[in-house]
Amino acid sequence: MSTNDPLERLLREDARMPIADDGFTPRMLSCLPSPRAVRATWWKPALILGSTVLGSALAMVFAPEGTSLAQGFIDITHSRPLTSAALTGLATCAALIISALVLAADVE
Repeated sequence: MSTNDPLERLLREDARMPIADDGFTPRMLSCLPSPRAVRATWWKPALILGSTVLGSALAMVFAPEGTSLAQGFIDITHSRPLTSAALTGLATCAALIISALVLAADVE
């Protein structure tokens, strides 16, 4: 809009004028609870991510020799979910899913 428009100029001047509220604003602000201290919110996701990495690494370390995640997922698709490679893949997925659920359920 143009600043030369008289109607716009009148509206802007009217918007600058204070509104008389008979002390409503200070009374309302005094009734509100005091603001909480801001907490660092980065540590919880960092701990969950670290736990996820640790859980996935432990699933890989304690898996039987010669297993791979790719082979595990192939075994699962061929309806062989109880092979050692498939169990390793499922354990890694479980660690990731649990961490995702914890992050999603985080309510502060």
